[in-house]
Amino acid sequence: MLRIRRLSQFFSLYNPYMRPTRSVRTLLLGPTLAALAVYGAWAYPSVFQRGLTLSKLGVEPGYVVYAAADGNTYAIDVEGKVAGKWPSPQANSRADYTRPLANGNLLARIKVNGNTKPANGDAIIEFTQDGREVWRYAPEGREIHHDHERMENGNTLVMCSRELDRPMISHRLLADDCLIEVDPAGKIVWEWQTADHFDDLELSNDTKAEIMKGYASRTGPGAPPPPRAMDYLHMNAASPIPASAGHTDPRFRAGNVIVSYRFINTIAVVDQTSKKIVWKMTATTVGQHNPYFIPAGLPGTGHILVFDNGNVEPNTNPMHIGSRSNSRVLEINPLDNWIVWEYTADKSNRPLWSFFSHYISSAQRQPNGNTLICEGANGRFFEVTPDGEIVWEYVNPFANAAAKIPDYTVFRAAKVPESWLKSRSR
Repeated sequence: MLRIRRLSQFFSLYNPYMRPTRSVRTLLLGPTLAALAVYGAWAYPSVFQRGLTLSKLGVEPGYVVYAAADGNTYAIDVEGKVAGKWPSPQANSRADYTRPLANGNLLARIKVNGNTKPANGDAIIEFTQDGREVWRYAPEGREIHHDHERMENGNTLVMCSRELDRPMISHRLLADDCLIEVDPAGKIVWEWQTADHFDDLELSNDTKAEIMKGYASRTGPGAPPPPRAMDYLHMNAASPIPASAGHTDPRFRAGNVIVSYRFINTIAVVDQTSKKIVWKMTATTVGQHNPYFIPAGLPGTGHILVFDNGNVEPNTNPMHIGSRSNSRVLEINPLDNWIVWEYTADKSNRPLWSFFSHYISSAQRQPNGNTLICEGANGRFFEVTPDGEIVWEYVNPFANAAAKIPDYTVFRAAKVPESWLKSRSR
């Protein structure tokens, strides 16, 4: 009976929408006892509990910083204890997509509670560890979404979208992704619009035909009505290439921007000067998130690290590339597009399906060569060695209490050194 209960918990954690019914539980008590015995061999403690589930020698010291679904940002130490907690500094709002900054502050998107349209009241803000707001940017005529990053020159790269009518691309109005670079005074000093460089993506004729037609929006019981504008490529990450990546190839010079288009399974690099797409990788990853260039001082400097989700919803996938029921983390040499390192669950002697996040998620290379992985859909963070040994694991226990179904999801997690929490915020 204990295993039956734990199987129910497994379904709850790995897919909150799929819970065993009474008939399923009854069935499991009878003819499926043998299957349960097999399942028992695959049942790991992290499936059944939240908080710290594993900690071994070899974990990189520091704090894992992330924005939880309850609207707060947390710093978790290697013992699984909450070392810091930050609510949104703005009343009646929540902090999302929070990034820790090198100066000890936090950079987050603030979403006003109750807004149905993200553009209403959303802003990017920087705030100190004592909750004091020191910088704010709220764009006009654009909708901010997904990603923002402080650049080496002190400016901030912000991902956004705007509605465009481009009949040469689609019969439908487009929600077209864009990038803006904003200086500390809030002035836009550089901007880039996807539709202006659509041909640089070199999509197949079949894919372009699907976009021209306007593929169907999500449908089904309880689904929202189709939006007026079509989110046709879905950029979900943008990161400036750091000078410390060390490339001499001009395609990867400092300041160029690596971006991710989830719906067309494409990672691309945008040249900051010419605004051309100068490098891309298509169909190696499926529905990927969080590609970035590993900076100096870390193993793999100059390579791309990316969370390869393995899933894109069929009705928002104009390339019709099949999904797979497991995720991967890839390290890619962009000079030859060679995969130089890969993590899947089987590297940890676990079944492939035990590591899967169909959306969101991230990966971060650590100074000791380990990789911190955020399996976002399940709110699970774990650190693996190059050989795949899991040396630390934590499952987010902070849910959105207002949600009808408990929401423990985490968009991204990042580890900071121990000195970060002790630093004086300014």
